[in-house]
Amino acid sequence: MNDSNRSPTAMSQALSTLVITAVPLAAFLAFAIQPMMGKRLLPIYGGTSGTWLGCMVYFQLTLLLGYSWAAWLVRKRIAFQVTATAVLAVIAVVSFQLPSDEADGAASILRVVWRLSYTTLPAMILLFSTSPLLHGWMRRRGEEVPYYLYSISNGGSLLAVLMYPFFIETSLRLSEQSTYWHGLLLVLAGVLVAAGYLLKRITPGSDATPAAEGAEPLAPDQVALWLWLSALTCVGMLGATYHLAAELGSSPLAWVGPFSAYLLSFMIAFSGRWRPWMTMTSIVWLAISLTGFMVAKGFTAATVNAGTALWLLSLTASGSFLGNALLYGVRPAQRFERYYLVLAAGGVLGGLISSAIIPYLFSRPIEFELASVALLTTGLLWLTGRRDPATAIIVAAVLVIPVIGLGTHQIHQEAPDGVMAHYRDLYGHIMVKTDARSVVLSSDTTTHGSQLTMNAAARKRPTLYYTESTGVGRTIERLQAKRTSMKVGVMGLGAGTLAAYARPADIYDFWDIDPKAFRVARSNFTFVAESAGKINLVEQDGRKALEDSKADYDLIVIDAFTGDGVPSHLLTSEALALYFRRLSARDGVLLVHASTRYSLLFPVVEATARSLNLTAIDVVTDLNNDRPERDWDPTHTEYIVVCRPEEAKEIAAWFPAEEEKGRVKRLVRTVESPLYDPQYIWTDDRNAALDTLKLGQFLFAP
Repeated sequence: MNDSNRSPTAMSQALSTLVITAVPLAAFLAFAIQPMMGKRLLPIYGGTSGTWLGCMVYFQLTLLLGYSWAAWLVRKRIAFQVTATAVLAVIAVVSFQLPSDEADGAASILRVVWRLSYTTLPAMILLFSTSPLLHGWMRRRGEEVPYYLYSISNGGSLLAVLMYPFFIETSLRLSEQSTYWHGLLLVLAGVLVAAGYLLKRITPGSDATPAAEGAEPLAPDQVALWLWLSALTCVGMLGATYHLAAELGSSPLAWVGPFSAYLLSFMIAFSGRWRPWMTMTSIVWLAISLTGFMVAKGFTAATVNAGTALWLLSLTASGSFLGNALLYGVRPAQRFERYYLVLAAGGVLGGLISSAIIPYLFSRPIEFELASVALLTTGLLWLTGRRDPATAIIVAAVLVIPVIGLGTHQIHQEAPDGVMAHYRDLYGHIMVKTDARSVVLSSDTTTHGSQLTMNAAARKRPTLYYTESTGVGRTIERLQAKRTSMKVGVMGLGAGTLAAYARPADIYDFWDIDPKAFRVARSNFTFVAESAGKINLVEQDGRKALEDSKADYDLIVIDAFTGDGVPSHLLTSEALALYFRRLSARDGVLLVHASTRYSLLFPVVEATARSLNLTAIDVVTDLNNDRPERDWDPTHTEYIVVCRPEEAKEIAAWFPAEEEKGRVKRLVRTVESPLYDPQYIWTDDRNAALDTLKLGQFLFAP
C-alpha cells in the first residue's frame, strides 16, 4: 500500500522537476537563436530592410504560431497532447539547421521568412509553445493556473539576453553556437517526452476527452486591456532600445538594458509575490523617471550615456514593472491559454507598431516618452478605480501637456539661428540643420556631414571628417598625385562630401541601404550634384554590391556608421578579402572611418587584416585651429588604412606627425609585433560588438 502511494507522488514530483526544467530552457533557446540567425543572414543578404524586417516578422509569426498551437492543443486529450508534442519535438530536432551561406537573390521579407522557416520553423513552434502547453499539463493535475511558470520562462529569456553579448557571442563561433544550441534542443525534446510520459501515467483517463469546464467569461474590454498593456510595454521597451542603438549601433549590446528590465519585470510581477503597494510604488517611480528623462534628454538629440542612460533604463524598468503588474492583476482564473495568446499578440502588435508605423507617424523618436505617459495614465486610472473615458482623457491630458510643453521648448532651442528638418523611416532618424552659413546632417547624436553655403567656392570644400588634412583627404590627394583617373567606392553616403574630391575623369560609387539618405544628399546638399566627376548612387548594401560587381577600385572607403558602430559584416576577414579582390588590379587601398566615441575599431581591423597578410595603419588627426584657406569645420578624426605590407612604409609617410607649425597633429601607428590576439580576428562565423565597445566610458563618461 505504501509503495502504491509513494509511486504516484514520486512521479508527480519528477513531473514538476521536468516542467520547471523545460520552461526556462525553451525560453532560453528561443531568445538565443534570434541574434544567432540575424548574424547568420547579415553577410548573406546585407543589412537591408528585407533582412531586418524579415527576421522580426518571422520570429513574431512563430511566437503567435507557438502560442496558437498550445492554445489549441491544451483542449485535447492528454494522450493526444503528449503524442503530438513528442512528434513535434522529433521533427524539430531532425529538421533544425543553420541557413546555408549561399544567397538566393536580393533580400526580401518573404525570402528571409521562407529561408528561416525551412530551417527552424518546427523548432520555433516547439519552443514558443512549451510554456503555455506545460501550464495546461500542470493544470490537468488539478493545480490552479501556474502563473509562476511564466515568471520562470522569462527568467530563461533574461539569461539568454544577458549571456549572448557578454559570453556566447564573444566565446563561440556561429557554427559552435549552432552545435550547442542544437544539443540543448535535443535535451529539451527529451525532457518534454519524459514529462509527457509521466503525465500520462499519473493522469486518470488520459485517453478520454477532458470534461468541459465552466467557461470563464471574458469581456471584450478585459481582452482589450490585456492587448493594450502588452503592446504598450513593448513599444516602451523598443523605444528605449532605439535610443541606445543610436549610440552603440544595432547589436545585441543595445538590447541588454531595456530588454533585461522588461523581462525582469515579468519575472517579478508573475512570481506570485507581487503586492498592490508595489504597483503604487511603480507609479511613483515611473513619474519620477519620466521627469528625470525629460530634463536630461526629452525630445533633444542629447547623447544617451552615463546619467542620461541611467534615466532611460529607470524609465524603461518602471514602465515595464507597472505595465506587467497591471497585467498580472487582471489575469484570468482559468482561461490562461487565451490570456497568453493575447499577450503574445500584444507583443507582436507593439513590435509592428514600433517598426512599421511609428517611424512614419512621428518624424522624431518621441514614442518612448509618449508610451511612458500612456502607461502612467493607465496606472493612475487603476489607482483611482475610474474607468470612464472622460476621466481617462482628463488624466492623459494632464500628464501629456507638460511633457509636450517641455519637449516643444527643447525643439525650439535646438536650432535658434536656423531651421531643423527631421526625416525618419525604419532605418532611423536623421536631422538636417540649415542656417545662413551651412547645412549639417546628423542622425540623433552622430554628425554625418556638413556643407558651407556662403558661395560656390565654399560649397565645394570638404568639411568635418573629410577635410584635406584627415586620413581620407590626405589619402585621396596622394593617390590623385599619381593617377590621372580614379575609381572610388564609398560605403555610406551621408551628405556625399567625398564627391567634392572627384576630378572630371574620376568615378565615385556610393552605396547605402537607406533610401532617405539619397533624398537628403540630393535635395539638401550639392556635393553630388556639383561634383566634377561621375557619381553613381546605388541603394544597396556595400558588401553585396561588391560581390555582385566586377569593377576594380583605387580606393574603397567604409563609412557606414550605425550609431557608434560599423556593421560587423563589413569588417570580417571575408569582407576584407572581397575588398582586396576589387583593389588588387589597381594597387588600391582600403580606408575604414573609425571616428567613434565609445568604440575602438583599430585592434579588430588590425588583427583581421594581419590574418590576411595585410597591414593596418591607424591615423588620428587633430587640428589645433581653423585656417580657412585649407581646412573648414575641423574635428577630431580617426581613419584606418589597410594595405599590403610592402606598401605600409610609403603610405605611413603620407601622414607626418605634425604640419604647418603644429596646426595639424597626427598620431600614426602600426603594430610591428608578429603576435596578435586571435580574439580580435573577425569572421562571418565569429564577431562580437563587445570586442570594440569601451563599455566603461559609455557608462561613466560625463
